[in-house]
Amino acid sequence: MKRHHLLMLLLVLLALAMSACTPAASEQPAATEQPAEPEGGEEAGAEDAAFPVTVVDGLGTEVTLDAPPTRIVSMTLGTDELLLDLVGPERIAAITYLASDATTSNIAGRPELEQIGATVEPNPSPEQIIALEPDLVFVASFTDATVIEQLRSAGLTVFAVGSFNSIEAMQENILTIGELVGEPERAAELVAEMDATLAAVEQAVQGAEGEPPSVLYLSTGGWVAGSATTVDDMINRAGGTNIAADLVDWNQISEEALIELNPDVVVLSPYVTDEEFAGNPAFSGMAAVEAGRVFAIHDAYMSATSHYIVRGVEVLAHRLYPDLVPAPDYLDEG
Repeated sequence: MKRHHLLMLLLVLLALAMSACTPAASEQPAATEQPAEPEGGEEAGAEDAAFPVTVVDGLGTEVTLDAPPTRIVSMTLGTDELLLDLVGPERIAAITYLASDATTSNIAGRPELEQIGATVEPNPSPEQIIALEPDLVFVASFTDATVIEQLRSAGLTVFAVGSFNSIEAMQENILTIGELVGEPERAAELVAEMDATLAAVEQAVQGAEGEPPSVLYLSTGGWVAGSATTVDDMINRAGGTNIAADLVDWNQISEEALIELNPDVVVLSPYVTDEEFAGNPAFSGMAAVEAGRVFAIHDAYMSATSHYIVRGVEVLAHRLYPDLVPAPDYLDEG
């Protein structure tokens, strides 16, 4: 009997010793869990990691965002065009009414426009913009300063797009906006595509014989593009020389001054009426008129302030050198 009790005691002691060597259930290491992947996958995580971002806008103001914007309001046609190809319609809360106007817009007719919920009409009030609850607003540098201040006072982040006098300046703006919205790589791709188009034009026109043609760009009211303008840059890149380059910026000149310039080629803004030029007998002796080298180019190409500006260069080069530069497939011959 004593032996039986002794055996039982030994078994109990052995059980206690084993339990002491085994960690309690609460102390057992949990199964390894994979950390939750941020919404949007690795790309979204990398994008968020780049923020906060601070850039300087066209008015010299520092603009900071703590996260990628998802409700962007565009109040300029140039940013309408850029943003659609930079971030897509999903992150755009509103674009201007000009975006769907085929006479001025390079994105008119794009089906993605229908996915954008609101349109900024001419001269919107600050209250209308605030009501859209944007996390980023793009305005022009010439937007009323009071309006810009009201938007910022309401807590909105506002980026003022500057004025440009060269294609290079536009490319710098694209890269800046790409950084601000968290799409620097896509912005760099757009700039690279621009460079490729410009390089192809440059190579093509190098085969031209003789002196480059002198070119005049004429807008309605007798306004001509001088040096330090985007049009001047476009003419040079297309293989011409700007005959009004002695004038700086845009200048309004008389009929007599136009006749005295006597360019080889006249490029008309679509807004120039027949009465102003084509039907005006005062210009009948001009070299461009006598040679039949007067033509209009779609305003969306010549006046773009986005990556689409290279279309203007390409079309102009085709007009100057039709045997060297083929007509682009997007060219509206009408």
